[in-house]
Formats: sequence, C-alpha cells, structure tokens
Amino acid sequence: MSIKLIYASPETDADLLHWGGVFTCDPFLAFAVEGQRYAVSNSLEIDEMRRNSKFDKIFLPQDLTDQENPEIIDLIRCVCEKFPENDLVLPKNFPAYLILKLQQLGIKFSVIEDDFLPERSIKSPKEIDRIRKACAANSDAFARVRSILEKAEIRDQLLYYEGEVVTSESMRTEIARVCFERGTIAKETIVACGKDAAFPHNRGEGPLKANEFIVVDIFPRLVESGYYGDMTRTFFKGQPSETQIKIYNAVKTVQNRAISEIHGGKNAKEIHEDNVKMFTELGYSSTDSTGFFHGTGHGVGLELHENPSIGKRDHHLQIGEVVTVEPGLYYPEIGGVRIEDVVAVTENGAELLSNFSYEWVV
Repeated sequence: MSIKLIYASPETDADLLHWGGVFTCDPFLAFAVEGQRYAVSNSLEIDEMRRNSKFDKIFLPQDLTDQENPEIIDLIRCVCEKFPENDLVLPKNFPAYLILKLQQLGIKFSVIEDDFLPERSIKSPKEIDRIRKACAANSDAFARVRSILEKAEIRDQLLYYEGEVVTSESMRTEIARVCFERGTIAKETIVACGKDAAFPHNRGEGPLKANEFIVVDIFPRLVESGYYGDMTRTFFKGQPSETQIKIYNAVKTVQNRAISEIHGGKNAKEIHEDNVKMFTELGYSSTDSTGFFHGTGHGVGLELHENPSIGKRDHHLQIGEVVTVEPGLYYPEIGGVRIEDVVAVTENGAELLSNFSYEWVV
C-alpha cells in the first residue's frame, strides 16, 4: 500500500480540490491511505473543513505530534510513522523545499510523473452538472457578445457601440461582468480579430473590425466549486467573402463529424487524424503554423486543460470523460476560425454540455 500525499492550496491544486471539495485560504497537508482520505487543518478552518469537505477525517497538528508549532516536514514524518507499512508517494508538483527536507531526513519516497489522481478524468453526474452550469454562464456571455456586435455600427471599418469603438479589451470586460453575475470568473478570455485570430492563443487587442473574423474563446470557472466551462465561437460583422464562408463552413463540418465520432471506447487519436484528413480533403492542408495545427480537444474539469486529450496520442475514450471538440483553421493573411464545444462521453455518443448558436454573421 502507499501514502499518497499532497501539500498545496486547493485554489491552485486540482487534485487537492478533488479530494476535499472545499477552498481554503491557506495550503494544507492531505493524504490518502488504505482507501481513506485525511487532511491536517489549522484551528481557524477545521470547523468549516469538518462540515463541508469530503475528507474522511481531519486532524489538527496536535493530533499527530506533541511538538509545539510543528513544521510541515514534521507532520509528514508523523504521517509516515503513523502508517509505517506504506510507501510515501508524491505528485510531480510537490514543493521542492520539502523534497530536500525529506531527503535530509532519509525518508524514502517516489514521485508520480503522470496524473496523480487518474480517476479525476471520469466525471460523476454531479461533476458533469457543474461543468454544464459553467457552460451555461458561458452561453450568457456569448449572448452579450452577439448583442453588442449586432447593435454595433460600422464606421471606417471599425465597430462602434453606444458611441464608443468596440475593442478586444472592452468586450473582455463585458464578458467578465456577465460571467461574474452568473457565479463564475472568466480570466484570459480571447477576443481576437483579423490577423490576431490567426494565432490560437492570441488574446487580441485593439479595435474590432468589420469584415474580419472575430474569435471569442471564453472559459469561465465556477466560484463555488472550481469547475470550468469552455466554448469558442467565431463571429463576423459585415459581408463575408466566398473564401471566408468556405473556411467557416469547413471548420463547422469537421466539428460536426468529430462530435459524431465520439463514444465510449473510441480511440481519440483516430478522431484527430480523421479531422486532419477531412480538412485536407476539403482543400485545407496544414503546416506547423497554418491550417489546422493543434489538437482536436482536451479534458475539462477542475482544470481547464486536463486529460484526456484528443490529439496525436492513443487514448480510448471512457464513459464519463468530458472533453472539448475545437477544430480550427488559421491563416496569417486571413485570420482564423475556431468552433469549440464541451461534450461528455457516453456509451453511444457524446452529450453536448455547451449550448450556443453557431450563427456567425451578425
């Protein structure tokens, strides 16, 4: 048997948040052994932890040692002494200074380089509902984006709303406000127009323009539980050219097919390879920086990007996994188009958790 041990804050460590299900102000020690999960809390937070966390038992430091004001390394040593027949196992992001102290004390340990809690990739119905809730906030934010773009006036190729130029920055502010009102926090939102949209993670800056693709990628996190939603839509204000229409239609066609392929047991690598092949057949071959050059999707949960991925690695999708499906096409001289939705893998298909219109010309 093993002692799987974490020292972190649930605000920044998804594994710890998964174990305990609560946010705390400070980092704390938690461990799992023989099928039970434990935490070591300070006196300020122990009542809240005992009421609302998912830990089987919560200790105060004095429950483990008679030492006054013990350091974290002392508590880890006490845990190892409490369960002497078990090997200490740590995540790869375990604090380096504690690793050095463990070595100095001669405490043997191993580090898991892959997922520390691989079971996190299979979402419970409650988790799926939380992701769906985050996606609902996302939909409301997109409704605000569409409303602004629909009402915006075009002057000298720039978009004006209520007398002001619409910018990537001002749109992000509106998105953040709507998401906050829906109980989520939206950070690093992408509102990329024209050439900015040709680079998938370019957040975008400056005025939004008519007759250019506008890629909007929003990934709000629920304040209460920490679960993410993720959705991308591409908008267009003006009259698209034939080239722009074909690019958008190609991306939507590939996304439709990719979602239709998802079901329990399907190899995610095959889905991605089929996408690449379909884009090529539609006339959109790719290089390292043009066309379709990123993965088809990624897992979503307590982290925005988590396993599994839909890309170049073999992985047979499992029922209960939640993934994005986000093909795109990118060309520096034209811009980019990306369409992204979140789905839950079921036995016979994919359950759509995100929901917003694909009408792109406003």
